Formats: sequence, structure tokens, C-alpha cells
Amino acid sequence: MRLRIEELQLLGTTRTVRFAPGMNAIVGAMSGGKTATVNCLRALLGADVKVIPELRGRTIAGLVVVGDRRFRIVRHLVTTATAKVDIAEVGGQQEVWRLPASELQEGYDQTFRDWWLDMLNLRAVRVPRAPTDDASPLVPVTISDYLMYCILRQKEIDSSVFGTPDNNYKNIKRKYVFEILYGLYEPEAAGLRERLREVSTELRSLTADAATLERILETSNYSSRAQLEVQRDQTEAELASARRQDVHLAERTTAPTTVVLREQISEVEADLGQMSDAEAAERATIGRLQELRGQLVAQSRRLTRALVAERLLNDFEFHTCPRCGSDVPERGDEDTCRLCLQTPPDTPAPAALAAEQDRVIDQVAETDQLVERSTRRLDTLQARRAALQQLRSDLGSQLERAAAIYLTDETDRVRELAARQGRLEEHLARLRDALDLHDRLRGQGERVAQLQQEQDELNERIAAARHSNPSVHERLSNLDQALEASLREFDAPRFDNRPGSRISRETYLPVVDGRSFADLESQGVEVLVNVAHVLAHQRVAMADESIPLPNLLIIDGISSNVGHEGHDLRRLRNMYAALLGAATDNIDQLQIIVTDNDSPPISGIHRALDLSDSDRLVPMPDADEESTEP
Repeated sequence: MRLRIEELQLLGTTRTVRFAPGMNAIVGAMSGGKTATVNCLRALLGADVKVIPELRGRTIAGLVVVGDRRFRIVRHLVTTATAKVDIAEVGGQQEVWRLPASELQEGYDQTFRDWWLDMLNLRAVRVPRAPTDDASPLVPVTISDYLMYCILRQKEIDSSVFGTPDNNYKNIKRKYVFEILYGLYEPEAAGLRERLREVSTELRSLTADAATLERILETSNYSSRAQLEVQRDQTEAELASARRQDVHLAERTTAPTTVVLREQISEVEADLGQMSDAEAAERATIGRLQELRGQLVAQSRRLTRALVAERLLNDFEFHTCPRCGSDVPERGDEDTCRLCLQTPPDTPAPAALAAEQDRVIDQVAETDQLVERSTRRLDTLQARRAALQQLRSDLGSQLERAAAIYLTDETDRVRELAARQGRLEEHLARLRDALDLHDRLRGQGERVAQLQQEQDELNERIAAARHSNPSVHERLSNLDQALEASLREFDAPRFDNRPGSRISRETYLPVVDGRSFADLESQGVEVLVNVAHVLAHQRVAMADESIPLPNLLIIDGISSNVGHEGHDLRRLRNMYAALLGAATDNIDQLQIIVTDNDSPPISGIHRALDLSDSDRLVPMPDADEESTEP
């Protein structure tokens, strides 16, 4: 993917750096700000902000080209992960973004560094922080990790490959980026590796647990499973015998006398229940009879009033007013009452009323007799119930005395038998717990064997996936050839014992004539190898579009420890020439930016920025301006 930086501005100052396609150089004294400029470029490309104090809190702006699109980016040089970065497309779709630098916040769907991954079509994956530690957390591969293969930093160029020997975490990320770029990190293989992590984590946990159980059992009296099973069977048999004895003793403790007394008490309690029911029924009968008697007495009184009224008023003619004594004139007729002038109601004859009165009086007398008889019967029931209650109390006392006398003789035996059962039950519980531990240990052993088999199968499948793609072998072979060609172009020192340079298939680090990078022993040679290494990656990526490496190469301190005289100067010129040729031949794809203390030893390189002690990256204020009073 083409990635080109066109411009870098330090807002609030007059500093503007314009870069050309092809190869650019930033030249200046050691303290002029070359590395600071590179750090600004890294921040512009989404890396974490790491700048000198003079730049902290300032704001940079830049123009970058990604593929066929151009963007203006404005970023504050602060370490705050949520600091906002503004992005605007120049021309084209004219999209606009405002994103947090590296920490996702509510209301945002991506960060600035995630935006760079999207723009460069770089895979966003999460990988184990420590592959050998199956419990290590997963961490994202960020744009900073991909930029390792695009930016050679001054503090690393003459000592290590991307600063990885002293930073194991960074070294792990470097390996994952290599696998992603060259197709070794396939989604299927990633899924297999994740399953391998889960299997390895469970396997390690089970193995540790099993070892702990084995130590516990070995240092106890329960190490032999066979012995535990024999002891369990014996204890179960003894416990069953003790329980049978307990049942037999319980039967013995129930003496014949107590049985008879309990039966008698049961009979008495049954009779008491019947007495209570009969009393309740009798009381209800008395209540009903008394209620009937009241009704009959009321009826008798009504009949008496009717008879008296009939005798006193029947055929009585009112000729004198009973109130004032005046004469009452003739009024009404034979069918009406002279007193109230109403038609009198039909009334029974006096003889009928008298007969009804006699009948009611007889019923009252009969009811009184029934009430008296029910009352006598209730008294009888109450007396019988009191007698039964006394009998129940006497029988209960007899039962308590009989049981106490008999149980006193069996107390010691009962206690001894109960204690023996308790000891046997406790011992049996311990035996069963120990056997459960053996079962658990056996189950863990079976599970460990299954996991080990699955682990071996996963490792085989992962290894097969890594080497099954022929295009991967071709890319790695091309990378080996590009590394060897670059070293030969540089005329780098060689070691004749094992001629030829390649990329290690285990560490993904350059190997020169059989020597690892750590064994080169010369800082000047390490610089040449580092530059040849990153140049080789760019050459292979430009020739193979399936390798998603951004086509940008920034080298900070390119001539560090190389030497500027004689053969060393010739090597330096060769290195510059090789870089210039790669940038010129692929001017629409590859941009190269280098920093050096001295001017480039060859021509044709665009000098994007010249710095010095008096003209640093951050312009110093004018002395006259400093002395001017506000």
C-alpha cells in the first residue's frame, strides 16, 4: 500500500517540512531535532506520542497520501490516550473524522490508530501477550507494531533489530506482524492457536491439581485405593450390624407393661373424644329446646291477649266517648265498628282460641321436661369425662414410672451402641472422601491424557497450516534473496564460513553468513544489516501486492557507526545509492526518508530539512523579541 508523507507542520511556529516523492533527507547537527522530527512523523502515522520536552503539548499537522487518497491530520503531542485527532480528506470524498488517539470512548466506533489500520488495509487482530504463557491476556496488534518494519529508529539501528532483544513484549509483536505480513498468520491457524491456549491452560491446571492430590494422598493413610475399598466394605458391614442391634435394642426397651399402658391410654383418649362429642351434641340439643320453649311461651302470651280482648270488647256499644265522656251519636252500620268505623277482621271464636292456648301450654310443659332430661344427661357425661381424664392422668404417671425403671437398666448399652455407630459413620465418611479423591485423580489423569493428545494434534495442525501454503515459501524465499542482494549492493562485510544471508524461520530475524544479528559484533555492520533488512521487506512487498506492508521507509541515523573514510565511506555511498535507486525506480510506490548528521554522500536526494544548533526543529524565539516588553 502506497503511503507518502507530503508535509509536516509544527503549528504555532514557522516550521513546515515538505517531503518529495522518492528519497528525502533530514540533515543537521546532533541536537538539531532530527530524531524529534521522526517522532513527529510517527505520531502523525498513529504511533504513541514520545517527543522531547520542547514539543510536548504542541500541535502538529500533516498531509499524507494513502493509496489514491490525501488526508490532512492535526494532532496534539500529548500522551493522553483519549486526546482527539482531527482528520479531513483533501478532495475525493472529503470525509471528516474526529477520533480519540488510542483508547475507544463512548460515542466513537474507532480510534485514530484503528483508522490507520483501516486506511492501510492492515489486519486488526488480538494476539497473546506471551505466547508461551497460555494464561496471558490477548492484546491488539496496533499501527505502531506494523510501523516497526517501516521505521528504523536511531536508538536501535546499530544495536538490535527493532529494539527487540531488550523488550520481549515488542519482540513478540514483531513476530506476529511478520506472520501477518507474509501469510503465516491465517485465521484458521489463529483459531487453532486460541484452542491450543485453552487446552494448554486446562492441561496445566489439571496437571498441577493432580500433583497436589497425589502429594496429599501419598502423605496420608489413604494412599492405597485397594486398602481403602477393603476398609470401606468392612466399615459398612460393621455399621449395618450396629444398626440392627440398635433396632433390636429399641424393641427390647418397649416393655410389656408399657405396651399395655399405652394401649389403655389410647382407649381412654378415644373415650374422651367420644365424651367430648356427646357433650357438644347434648349442649346443642338443650339450646334448641330452650329456644323452642321461648317461642311457645311467646305464642301463649299472644293467645291470652286475644282472649281477654274478646271478652271485654265483644258486643260492647260505645254510647259515651271513653275519652271525654260525651254522648256518641249513631254512626256506622252493622258491618262497621262504631268506634273506628272500620270493618272488623274475621277472628276465631273464643272457644278455638282457648283450645289453642291449652295446646301451647301442654307443649311448653313437654319442652321443660325434655330440657330437664337433657340437662341430667349432660351432667352425667361431664362426670364420666372427668373420671376418664383422671384415669388418663393416672395411666400416664404409671407409664412414665414403668418406662423410667426399664430404660435405666439399658442406658449404658444404648449410649455405647450410639457412640459406636457415630465412630463407624465418621470413619466411613473419611474413607468415602478419600475414595472420591482417588476417583477425581483418576478422572484428571484421563482428562490430561485427552488434552495431551488434543495438544499434539493442534500443534501438528498449526505446523501444517504454517507450511502448507506454497506462496508463503515463495515470499520467504524472495525475502532471503532480497536481503542477500541488498547486502551485496552495500558491499557489507561477509563471513566466509557459511556464505549467504537469509531470514530465520524460527525468529524471523536476519542471519548473515550463518551468524545471527547478536553475533555480528560490529555496530557498523549491524547498521548495514538493519538497513538491508528493512529495504528487503520493502522490495518484496512492492513486488507482491498480497504483502500489506506500507510502502514507506524512515531511517533515523543512517550513517551511525558506519564510518566516513576509505572503504567505510564507499559502503555508506553504496547504501545511499541502493536506497535512492529503490525509491527512484518505484517513485509512485515507495517514499524513503533518512536522517543524517552529514550531507548525503551522493546527489539526487531531496533535502527536506536542514537543522543546526541555531536552527532547531522548534524555532528559538528572536532575542530582540524576548527582550521586548509587552
